[in-house]
Amino acid sequence: MILTVSHATTYRYSAPMRGAVQSLRLFPARFEGQNVRDWQVEVPGGVRGGTYRDGAGDTIEGWSQRGPITEVTVRVSGRVETQDLSGVLRGHREVVPPAAYLRASPATEADTALGDLARAAGAGASDALERAHRLAAAVTGAIAYRPGVTHEHTTAAEALALGEGVCQDHAHALIAAAHVLGQPARYVSGYLFADAQGAAHEAAHA
Repeated sequence: MILTVSHATTYRYSAPMRGAVQSLRLFPARFEGQNVRDWQVEVPGGVRGGTYRDGAGDTIEGWSQRGPITEVTVRVSGRVETQDLSGVLRGHREVVPPAAYLRASPATEADTALGDLARAAGAGASDALERAHRLAAAVTGAIAYRPGVTHEHTTAAEALALGEGVCQDHAHALIAAAHVLGQPARYVSGYLFADAQGAAHEAAHA
């Protein structure tokens, strides 16, 4: 499948800023199931800096812009060819040890309810992959997708108690549940398909 991506993010400031420096994490990962046909990142009025690959295998590019500025726009476009690997990541250049993704964070701290959900879902799984699938299904069943009921600082425990949230809440709850069972997990983001009428989404997918 060949996917076409086009998006723009605009930051607006209430008062002119002296300048802006950004580290852009907007480059598709390269692995066996994903080939980047072409990809462009542009910041009109900005100056491109250095590019490097971090320990998670992701490309990061620096940009700066001199002020005074009241608005910064980042534009991304390109085509990516993908293959279905049934959710298994193969051939990804990552040097961070998996144990690093067992670290706790305020957003993914598990409470009693998350612990109970994780242990019930993971019981009887034959291996780590099956356990991950069971955890994902349990989180999806426990937190109904409903935009507008949570915010960017909602924690996994709060979303589970509410029983509603968005993809970010699902991701945080899944990470928390995986950690309960000693399974490394991390947050990644990407794109969603435009809807049947071609309307673009306002946010990325977690």
